[in-house]
Amino acid sequence: MRYVARIITVAAMVATAPLRAEPPSSSGKAQAAPLDPNQRICENITQTGSRLATKRFCGTRAEWDAKQKQDREVIEGAQRSANGPCSAVLTHSGAPNCG
Repeated sequence: MRYVARIITVAAMVATAPLRAEPPSSSGKAQAAPLDPNQRICENITQTGSRLATKRFCGTRAEWDAKQKQDREVIEGAQRSANGPCSAVLTHSGAPNCG
């Protein structure tokens, strides 16, 4: 159950990642300044299934990038394993049915 909740939370974070992106600069000739990897960014993360439970995550831009990379790898791993020969769905009968 925790694994499913984590996947849902990760998917929500990945889905909102483009919303956190900075808008492009208005001048076409000016090159974008490199982003400071030590810049501190804080964000409130709402727990899935609750209107009140939120966590505040503060980290540097480098930590956010690492977290997004890790979240992406978890989702891709779950998607890869879902197509395996035995996608076991736990039932009340006990053993998973892989046949």
